[in-house]
Amino acid sequence: MSRHTTCWMIMVLALSLGWSAGTPSAADSETVVRAKIGIQVLSGDRIERAKSCDRLKAGDMLRIYVHPERGCYVYVVHSDQQTATLLNTVEQRIQGSTLVMPSLHQYYQVDGKSPVETFAIICSPKELTDISDIMKNGEASHAVWASLADDLSAKSRIDLTQDSERPFAIAGNVRGAGGQSPTAGDPFSERLQIFSGRSLLIKRYEFRVHP
Repeated sequence: MSRHTTCWMIMVLALSLGWSAGTPSAADSETVVRAKIGIQVLSGDRIERAKSCDRLKAGDMLRIYVHPERGCYVYVVHSDQQTATLLNTVEQRIQGSTLVMPSLHQYYQVDGKSPVETFAIICSPKELTDISDIMKNGEASHAVWASLADDLSAKSRIDLTQDSERPFAIAGNVRGAGGQSPTAGDPFSERLQIFSGRSLLIKRYEFRVHP
């Protein structure tokens, strides 16, 4: 992938192992981590919401949105099946705002060099030192990262059985990769899905890329 208008690298895998259904019981409420998460895809003149498993083509543009229900450490990791990269290396702590990457005015661009692009968005009440330990200079081998991502997914697995999803509001602040902006969130942020995990949340995407 190539970086479009200043930044590049990007996004997360396929398995949505922070489940998006149901309201936690009172006993579980303190251990459940929830966030509104989405990846916007600009393909030609079409804007769509990415699915966990999706097809992209070279030249498509991507933008990541993350809004935790409560203050969290947020990690956004991209892998091209060879190298995994932590995209938000400067600051992981998010409090009462929406993280938009690379920004509300920029996109990541798919260059088509890798047939598979995977992304993981992790939200945790506590700092995850396991990620910083393996991400020397913000990077790790895909194999090392994939093993840790599987461990985090197993830890976050949750079974929420109720039918309705308890909503929560998105604050007006929008935070880009480089800091906070007074710009209000765009309409896409209002339609983000809610995902849940136990003790931490990991939302994974896997994109098959075609020329």
